Amino acid sequence: MSVRIGSARIDENGKAKGGKAGDQTGKEVSTQSWYKHAKGWRVFRAKNPAVAARIAQDMQWACDNRHIGYDQGQRLTLYDVAKPLGFNCKNVATNCETDCSALVRVCCAYAGVMLPNFRTPTEPAALLDSGDFVELKGSKYTDSDKYLKRGDILVTRTQGHTVVVLSNGSRAGEDDPVPTPTPTEYGHVLVTGGSVNIRSAPGVESKDIGTAHEGDVLVYQGVTKEAGGRPWFLIIWKNQNAWISSKYAKLVE
Repeated sequence: MSVRIGSARIDENGKAKGGKAGDQTGKEVSTQSWYKHAKGWRVFRAKNPAVAARIAQDMQWACDNRHIGYDQGQRLTLYDVAKPLGFNCKNVATNCETDCSALVRVCCAYAGVMLPNFRTPTEPAALLDSGDFVELKGSKYTDSDKYLKRGDILVTRTQGHTVVVLSNGSRAGEDDPVPTPTPTEYGHVLVTGGSVNIRSAPGVESKDIGTAHEGDVLVYQGVTKEAGGRPWFLIIWKNQNAWISSKYAKLVE
């Protein structure tokens, strides 16, 4: 199955600007299968898997939200609407507009990475200057979807387009140049509250992939803070990365 990507693409009239606010067709901001861009892709991966997970989640919410449309002439209105919402695109309820690079900026902000206003020619520098991303070089990353991971950001080599990867490639994680960070102070998470949902990404809206129980001890990988909420712990669950709310667990040695 082909890797899915999400982005802001074009307005309801097939133009870059001038349409009505909001997604009039369901395709202005939407998902599609990965493709090899004529201008070539550059690939950027968050150093922290928590950041990657939140970038992908917010992009998916944006693609599902018909209040968010495409218009280069009003590209920053989504940013302004989403800012008081913690940049959570799921909660945007006002018709607004964005373009491909402005939407990636919003998704990064939801993940806690605050970037200056950029367009596709300056996006690579903005991502690298933040210190939160590395560039993955080589044809196995740029010319194929096999090694891409959810949350990767793709940018054309010259002015053009940018997207977020929403699903893992068939060989994602193999020979990964960005290893999962190891804990420096804690090594485990102790479940403290009854039966607790284990989720695929931080936040109660994320997919429920299992249940842990009071007294269970899980391997700790990292932590992120949900916008406007409490921290979520990145853990190992059945040999994969997963998340548990700090409301029901605590860090232990």
